Amino acid sequence: MSTVTYGVVVETYSLENQSRNAYGIVAYADADEDGTATIVASAHDITDNRCRAEQLADKCNRGNLALCHFDDVIEDFLAE
Repeated sequence: MSTVTYGVVVETYSLENQSRNAYGIVAYADADEDGTATIVASAHDITDNRCRAEQLADKCNRGNLALCHFDDVIEDFLAE
């Protein structure tokens, strides 16, 4: 069974003369033999607060969140 690691992703969205950063969470499977990791799940644009996104990723990693619960955790985060 592979281990999943969670990290923060930042994306910049622009419209006309305005732009904003949005943060999300990405789940990576263990690195393959060649050292590349595979993205197995992601949730984009869930917050504009980098600190909150980092706290969520840290919480997922500390709790060894199973991938099958990823969508539920994101849903709960958005409901806060």
